[in-house]
Amino acid sequence: MARPNLNPRGESVLRTLIETYLEAGEPVGSRLLAKRYPESLSSATIRNVLSDLEDESMVAQPHTSAGRIPTERAYRYYVDRWLKSLPPGPDVEGRLSTTLEGLDLDPEAWARHASRTLAEVMGGVCVALPMPLSQSRLVRLEFVPVGLNRLVAVWVGSLGEVEHRLMENPWQHPESVLTELGNYATAHFAGLTLVEMRSKLLEALRAGAQEGESLRRRLQELAARWPEDPEAADPPVLVSGLGQLGGLPEFEDVSRFRDLVAAFEERGRLAHLLNAFAGRASEDVQLLLGTENPYFEAWPLATAVRTVALGPAGFVTFALVGPLRMDYGRVLGGLRWWSRQVQSRRDRA
Repeated sequence: MARPNLNPRGESVLRTLIETYLEAGEPVGSRLLAKRYPESLSSATIRNVLSDLEDESMVAQPHTSAGRIPTERAYRYYVDRWLKSLPPGPDVEGRLSTTLEGLDLDPEAWARHASRTLAEVMGGVCVALPMPLSQSRLVRLEFVPVGLNRLVAVWVGSLGEVEHRLMENPWQHPESVLTELGNYATAHFAGLTLVEMRSKLLEALRAGAQEGESLRRRLQELAARWPEDPEAADPPVLVSGLGQLGGLPEFEDVSRFRDLVAAFEERGRLAHLLNAFAGRASEDVQLLLGTENPYFEAWPLATAVRTVALGPAGFVTFALVGPLRMDYGRVLGGLRWWSRQVQSRRDRA
């Protein structure tokens, strides 16, 4: 859809309408808008601007006699143009800080606790997916010699994690060879998991590929000695706070809420959502509005996704889901502050 064609007055009225609706949760009429608008405008002028905004698909009128509400398109315009991330207040900081305890223990138990706390403090439903580092994808691989017979493999992963593995070096490869091996692996296997990289190396060797065969063979020898984590069952998708959505005006209809609950019970759907956005969410909070989330496009929901690395235990992707009438500044600021605290605690561990 083309960018909306709004003049300064249209933008200002739209912003006032969105902020009023976020606060009140009721369709906004022209009289209320006139009172909230920073300049003196008549209700008739406001109605004309609202008509123009409706033509641009920025506002909708649920009922003939009702006021207007923002559309998904309007929320995206608001988020991109005016949203400011609000730092959490002392009370919210204190409640979110309770999730930092136990960070170095069982990742699933920690994720369950953190998910429950995020749902309670930030509002909405929090979905979490703990994942082992075996799912991390290679960004860069380096090998650093430690004495004659050992080396450290440094794996820089797609989720921002940097992991070190101590390995045997019985071939006594010098530093120059180890540097070459790391550069070769980075150039040829970036984007693969460790398991996929091993598979590619073995396939190349079986095929007798000539180009770089010596390097491939040496890499395969190293990969075979890479310490493996024990095989684990697929981690569970954790859901907290679902009941909170039932009390919101958007889901007063019982059958509509029942359908939404059923969607959250489809753990495969949730896992796809979290996996699809985990990489981008490792850099910053990803905000999906309405149909931008292909796994919940049938509902007027906003989804904020953030991935945090836990070190050798792996990483956890969290998705905070609420109505489009979400307090975006508060949620964005809270998740950003919280994820920085998790990273800081992990770095000090």
